[in-house]
Amino acid sequence: TVGGLVSGLCFVLPGFIIMTAIGALTHQLEDQIANPTSPASAVAAACSAVGVALVFIAVTGLLKKNVQGPKLGAICFGTASVCLCWSPQPEWLNPALIILGGVITAISPVDSASQTAETGKAGKTGLPVWAAVGVFLLYFVVAAWTIYDAYHDKGWLIPFLTAGMFVWGGGPVVLPMLMTQLTPGWISQTIFLTGIALAEMMPGPVFNMSAFLGVQLALKNGNLSWPVGTVLAWMALIGPGVILTFGAMPLWDQLRSFQVYKHALPGLNAAAVGLLVSTVFVVYGAMEARSPWAAGSRALAACSYAAIEMMKVDVPLTVVLAAVVGLCWSMAQNY
Repeated sequence: TVGGLVSGLCFVLPGFIIMTAIGALTHQLEDQIANPTSPASAVAAACSAVGVALVFIAVTGLLKKNVQGPKLGAICFGTASVCLCWSPQPEWLNPALIILGGVITAISPVDSASQTAETGKAGKTGLPVWAAVGVFLLYFVVAAWTIYDAYHDKGWLIPFLTAGMFVWGGGPVVLPMLMTQLTPGWISQTIFLTGIALAEMMPGPVFNMSAFLGVQLALKNGNLSWPVGTVLAWMALIGPGVILTFGAMPLWDQLRSFQVYKHALPGLNAAAVGLLVSTVFVVYGAMEARSPWAAGSRALAACSYAAIEMMKVDVPLTVVLAAVVGLCWSMAQNY
């Protein structure tokens, strides 16, 4: 258990430090980014187009892998439709929709061709089963407190914990969902989308974007020092998943032996992908609304998708090229 935590920290720490530094620099350029005629705004808009393309790539990849057949398609796109129609979304909606998807295929199983491939035997984490059960109970207690606190605490920190506790489906789902909570009231949509593209360039998980956001929000609002604000935002977003993982692993072998779980798993996965489908519209709408050159942003998003997905161009190179295009467009406009 300790070894897993140490190795995980070594994996995320470099990206955490880099994203914190970039976030502090972005805070200094915030006024320029907000000015639609400035080069900084054009560069940020171009990078945000790459962020939209990355979300779209995640969607198409997961659709191909996890959504096969009419039943799973109905679960996936039905979930997406509910998310798009229900705004603002309550904190419990995402896990409820995922559980509903699992219940549907547990009651009415899909055919074997749509089943998710069986994974290898889970490893040990060092936690006994009783400790894993305790972790689960603690998780649900904190989750209940988070729901209560979300109605009373209107600050910028609680959305990180809410997203970490209740938004299931990975980074491409969590970050767009977090965007609906933080933008445009706490941070601009352009900066948020730019952060998604930058986080994909960095070592470690995309959740390190919480450091990029946390340092800016702490500096902007002044209620916390920037080191404390950065660490708290990062821990609030990434911590619940780490806790739940260490709680789940000791129970995994027992859980996967249940036939009902095997039947529920395709529905759980399809609903999680449906959450991600809904975020495509959220991030694309934000890009359209904030870009100083909407047509160019659309073209950059399409070209970025083709470059990364079809031509296998590295994400950092794609982001740099997009930034150059944005800078050239700004210089041409101001010439």
